[in-house]
Amino acid sequence: MYGAELIVMIAAIFSLSLTGGSPALSITYVTIFWRVVLGIGIGGDYPTSSIITSELAPVRWRGAMMAAVFTNQGLGQLTAALVSFICIARYKDFLQGNTCDDGCQVALDQSWRILYGLGIVPAIVALYFRLTIPESVRYTLDVKGDELSARADTNRFLSGRLGSARLTRIARDEADLPFPSASFSDFIKYFGKWETGKKLLGTAISWALLDVSFV
Repeated sequence: MYGAELIVMIAAIFSLSLTGGSPALSITYVTIFWRVVLGIGIGGDYPTSSIITSELAPVRWRGAMMAAVFTNQGLGQLTAALVSFICIARYKDFLQGNTCDDGCQVALDQSWRILYGLGIVPAIVALYFRLTIPESVRYTLDVKGDELSARADTNRFLSGRLGSARLTRIARDEADLPFPSASFSDFIKYFGKWETGKKLLGTAISWALLDVSFV
């Protein structure tokens, strides 16, 4: 389902920003739990966002749109740093001193909750767009083998309308087209050649180095 990973992220961010400790359970363990849930959501959305962009973008703008997707990762980190700076400036009177008294602890507690809570805004915006775009044409055509739906979704998307096209039962019954399904042997056969395998290897190495640099 489109947006499932974003829903997980929104739930985790909301729970993190409101989490607290109790005599029976430390806030540290509650935070770790929701951080793991948040990581699962991010891990699901991270490749999905780039795949959807690359599959729906025209060839002319595909490189620029892919660059924009990953540029926002750096912009997100910059925004988080700016929000942290604003929080420090707002609570600087409580944070100055050799010891952290009750006012200092309240200021720090509110700061990290604000920092986490604002992360829900881009997730909600992304969820709206994720729910209003059609199924990827490449997925519909190459994986599901439904050429009729792929053509209808393409025409609807190019006309500027949102969502997937709705086909009548008669139109779907008329599209009885045999379509070979993809297999792991096809993957090995295609990427086993150096001409295509080197592209996959280069892309994988680039992704790994990018993630290491961001971490």
